[in-house]
Amino acid sequence: AMASGQRVPVNLGRETLRWSADLPGPGSSSPVVWGERVFVTGEIRGEGRVELVCIDAKSGAKRWARSVEVGSYHLHQFNNTAAGTPCVTEGLVLFCWYDANREQAMLSAYTHEGEDVWTQAIGAFDGQHGPSIAPVVSDGRIFINHIHQAGGFVGAYNLEDGELIWQSPCPPGGQSSYLAPLVRDLKGGKAGAKEVVIAGEALGVAGLDFETGKRNWILPGVFDARTIVSPFVVYEDESSGEELIAVGCKNGVYFTVQPPKYEDGKLVSEAEIVWAMERRTPYVPTPVSDGKTVFALEDGGTLAALDARLGNERWSGRLPANFYASPLLIDGKLYCLSRIGEMWVVEAGDTFNLLKTSNLNPPEDLTWSDATPAVAHNRLYVRLGSRLDCY
Repeated sequence: AMASGQRVPVNLGRETLRWSADLPGPGSSSPVVWGERVFVTGEIRGEGRVELVCIDAKSGAKRWARSVEVGSYHLHQFNNTAAGTPCVTEGLVLFCWYDANREQAMLSAYTHEGEDVWTQAIGAFDGQHGPSIAPVVSDGRIFINHIHQAGGFVGAYNLEDGELIWQSPCPPGGQSSYLAPLVRDLKGGKAGAKEVVIAGEALGVAGLDFETGKRNWILPGVFDARTIVSPFVVYEDESSGEELIAVGCKNGVYFTVQPPKYEDGKLVSEAEIVWAMERRTPYVPTPVSDGKTVFALEDGGTLAALDARLGNERWSGRLPANFYASPLLIDGKLYCLSRIGEMWVVEAGDTFNLLKTSNLNPPEDLTWSDATPAVAHNRLYVRLGSRLDCY
């Protein structure tokens, strides 16, 4: 993600640590911030529970916690029951979890004060690595990517009561998709028109109508493995209406799509692939773009800067670590959190320039760090296993 207008420390250490808060348990879900509140989930695996926690953004004090019963179910060794990052709106915080007793993925909504508003069953999940669902909200609707090996679907739900608005089914046979949907404005469409961009192995890349879920366009057969990196707009030209959306999967596949163009609400061109990365592609960390340069962090530590419009590599550098968290672009600097809690800060400039490496874990406490940090109030909120630190 790109955090506009924020400034956070380059040196993360004792002198810049404002507070450290204990969480109910570990998880790979990222913290999210609204105003003076930070929301994050943690698993209590031995008790079969996941807690949603609200923490004061300025002091680190726990405001409240709410618990759901998830039970026990099969997971990949790097997955967990607190995997899906919450989504926060002006009035609600939403998060997805899996109910092993009902064998259903669930979506729950709470107020910012912790009042239970509604819970909606999403559907069964069939996947060898277990579920991880990140809801996305736009214009009073919640969009859920629930693509898995049995097919699944992309769904739109009413923010007010959680009721299903539409489902767009996906074909079975591919690996599960763990990305967050992209909601984008349609250039040349009717005023205010939007579509939802989604990707999965059996589906390909597709644009769905925001209002109905009807498939506007599709590029099938472009993936051969599970998709984790989320689609996002890497390049946009307001004058021409050109827009490039980046997508990818495991096994060295990462490319940009020019979606179809619209005139008076009708398609006048076909979706097409514009450029593709040739090597060291990201599998788990979603890249970030400032509109001119795409910064892609490969799981094994290669950081590459590519021209957002043409895809040619401007520079690459090596961060000797492994990464699942996505890089953050803050005030012209890239913040890259490794799986063992090292924060690598790299200048987002014309050449590879490593500015600082900070080890956020004490030597005696190796904590896995797979969650992308959050940025607000000129502060960085970093989740390290069962701990949340504020710098």
